[in-house]
Amino acid sequence: MSIAASLSPRVLALQPSGAAAFGGPDWSSLGLVLCIVGSLLIANGILFRNPKSLVAERLGRAPQDFRRIREFVFHRVQMTLGFLFLVAGFAAQIYGRNAPAPAPEDGGSAALWIGAVVVLAIALEVGGWWWSLRSLRALVRAHLREHPPDFETDTNLAREVGELFGLDSTADETVQSYAARLRSELGLAPPRASATVRARERRAAASPRFAEEFERAEELGARELGPGD
Repeated sequence: MSIAASLSPRVLALQPSGAAAFGGPDWSSLGLVLCIVGSLLIANGILFRNPKSLVAERLGRAPQDFRRIREFVFHRVQMTLGFLFLVAGFAAQIYGRNAPAPAPEDGGSAALWIGAVVVLAIALEVGGWWWSLRSLRALVRAHLREHPPDFETDTNLAREVGELFGLDSTADETVQSYAARLRSELGLAPPRASATVRARERRAAASPRFAEEFERAEELGARELGPGD
């Protein structure tokens, strides 16, 4: 029997399996980590705001664009996630205090559990950022359907809404064509012409008939006068 064959069972016995390496967590330590992550998420949702925007908002001089509103929605998502992490952390600590201590050989690696919590928090953050955009788009679409705007007149609003929904304008595109594409994206009906526009269209449609009638009247007058007159 070779030396490698004789040592292989011992080496395999010393190598922990994946489940044994992960092992059962230290619930008290895991709960503490969850509470720390939850506190960071809540602090980020409350404190991380630009002081200039707060001052401008207090003085009533801050036009809130959709990018800023999306950040507010995301901060609310962060606070909700932080609260859930805090509750899970307190529950894990209570369970760890009452549960029997695991055997040393059954204990898992604390670094693996901490890494799993960090990965979970990052995944939820990414999902929250995506959900904030989806939620804001749904709110804007519902509001604009109830109160249809005039994108041809308010081009700044059309540009902001287009950026929110990912509609880019080309160099040779007119305001009317971009507004039509934006309404198609939002599911809005075409705008009704105002009274001024309708009166202008009626005058434009009536002007050729008026010119024709005027020329016809001149011809009739010339015939009545005769060539000698």
